[in-house]
Amino acid sequence: MPSIKDQLETYSQQGYLVIPNALEAVDVDDINAAIDEDIVEPNSFWIEREEGHVVLNVHMLLAYEVMDVSMRPPSLMPLLEGILGHDICAEEHSVRIRKPFKGEPYCNWHRDGGGWTGMPVGPPDYTHYVSVAFYLTDVDETTHTFSVLPGSGQSDALPSLANYDLHDAHHIQGDKGTAVIFNAGMFHAGNVRQTDRERRTIHIYCGRASAPPISNYTIFPRRLWEGKDAATQRYYARPNAITRLLQDHF
Repeated sequence: MPSIKDQLETYSQQGYLVIPNALEAVDVDDINAAIDEDIVEPNSFWIEREEGHVVLNVHMLLAYEVMDVSMRPPSLMPLLEGILGHDICAEEHSVRIRKPFKGEPYCNWHRDGGGWTGMPVGPPDYTHYVSVAFYLTDVDETTHTFSVLPGSGQSDALPSLANYDLHDAHHIQGDKGTAVIFNAGMFHAGNVRQTDRERRTIHIYCGRASAPPISNYTIFPRRLWEGKDAATQRYYARPNAITRLLQDHF
């Protein structure tokens, strides 16, 4: 296993890291059981995307404590703090399912927030926000993958997609429990293949407390920080607007 220093140097160059066994097997099993329970009867918290090929839920933290480990993963915090600094804060949490697919394969490359071109230039490692994608199912050449264009976020210029060779894309394979840490401003995509298998993931975002919230989707429950250590409390100390509203009135 490379040292944290070596991993951070790799991140600085390519804008992402692949971390096997970031979630323990028992946690993955518990999380999948919670998803099975929640999705057995469709509810308004599950949203369809991409013409129904994807369903996602940004509110599972509210009802399922087993999800907590994925929002502030102990195995990844030294790396996340190494990228964003000690003012790192929680931004967003979502559970996603890419369904089996028989259509034409596609890969919708994008930068989250367009790369946040309106933000001040020159943050460490060109990173305003970090995302983590956790694999909850095994991912290989026969399944959908999460994919990145290495180095595509590691500059202030943020060239358009036409400036990159898509043959250089990394279509990331890994066992369930694998995490992909990446600069959310780099080009990335769900790589959709013809497959009989669904792919389950959790996606989180982290930012800096000194920057604006990335979204107003996820409601963070009080149990995540109340009675916890100072670092955990600091991680949740800059809530988004909907979480702040609930904190103030409920």
